[in-house]
Amino acid sequence: MIDGKLLHNPLLAWREIQGAVVIISPEESVVHELNETASFIWMQLNSAGSPAEIAALLAAEYDVAAEVARADTEEMIAHLEAKRLLLRTSAWGATHG
Repeated sequence: MIDGKLLHNPLLAWREIQGAVVIISPEESVVHELNETASFIWMQLNSAGSPAEIAALLAAEYDVAAEVARADTEEMIAHLEAKRLLLRTSAWGATHG
C-alpha cells in the first residue's frame, strides 16, 4: 500500500461535473476526465487520511472486496501521480519546504 498523505496538485483547475471529475493541467494545456471510480478516489483525497482509508471507502461504496479496492486505489494513485495531478505531502515539503 502507498504510504503518506496525497493532495491535489494546487496548480491544477478541476471541477466535478455530473459525478465525473474534469482536471485541467494548465502547464501542458491538457484536460483529464476521470471515470466514476477515479473520480471517487480523487474526491476522497482531501478528506481521507490515507490511501488505505480511501481503499476502505471505495470497497464500501462499490461493494467490492477489500483487496480489489486496494489494488484499484494503488493503481489509480500511481497513475495520477505519474501525470503530476497528485502530490505527496512529504514530496511537496522536500521540494518546496
